[in-house]
Amino acid sequence: MKRYFSLLLSFCLVFLSVAPFVEAKPTQAGSSGLYEVSTGVSLYAKIQGVKTSLPTVVFIGGYGDASSVWNDMQSEISKTTLTVSYDRAGLGLSDDTTKDKTTKQQVKELHKLLRKANIPGPYVLVGHSLGGLNVRAFADRYADEVAGAVLIDASHEKQEEAILATLPPELKEMYLSQFTVEGNYTEVTKSFKYVERLRAKDALRNLPLTVISATEHGMGPEMELKWADMQLDLASLSNYSTHVIAQGSGHYVYIDQPELVKQQIITMLDQ
Repeated sequence: MKRYFSLLLSFCLVFLSVAPFVEAKPTQAGSSGLYEVSTGVSLYAKIQGVKTSLPTVVFIGGYGDASSVWNDMQSEISKTTLTVSYDRAGLGLSDDTTKDKTTKQQVKELHKLLRKANIPGPYVLVGHSLGGLNVRAFADRYADEVAGAVLIDASHEKQEEAILATLPPELKEMYLSQFTVEGNYTEVTKSFKYVERLRAKDALRNLPLTVISATEHGMGPEMELKWADMQLDLASLSNYSTHVIAQGSGHYVYIDQPELVKQQIITMLDQ
């Protein structure tokens, strides 16, 4: 039982992707700040770098992650092109909202934020964990504005089915109860189903796509194998995909192996 509780904790850390929050500090006066995306709701965007002939890089964090998790990576990529990270509604420096916190809604809000902040496209979207769902949904809804995508140990639409099949029955309720930081499990489930429906539209098929996959999640061998298979499936979403295995890395690859992630983003920009 002790082993299973340890396994559950690993699941929660991996799939909720909640990292310690460090308050983001604007680096450019007049650029980083709050931008209204709906009546009474403003989202915080951290903007670094200058616009070049290269696409703008947009960082999208995992469940519960504020923009501060990208501080180091954004600082590096901003030496090459314009970059933006942001806090979704209810996180970091952003206002909370009475609207749902599903992928469909969050993608609309992100697009409005980019417009309000005058952040020009085209965009290379970099998404981690559940943020990968938002990358795929954004690429579908705003296809003409997306130049490429980088998925960092990103969630797969079938992952919850795999997790619940792997967890012992007595721990499933505990697992489901962990979704309290940003939206509840019902909203998370809606996001998975929404992206699954989008799959038939094949939005990433002709886009440059890089999938970076971790190998060390502490999830046990059965789930690790399932996770590896789902990562391979994500790489199959594009005819122009690169699949990079971050050997020895945990779920937060951009923290565990920042140079690898940096180089993959730079390579994507060069394409």
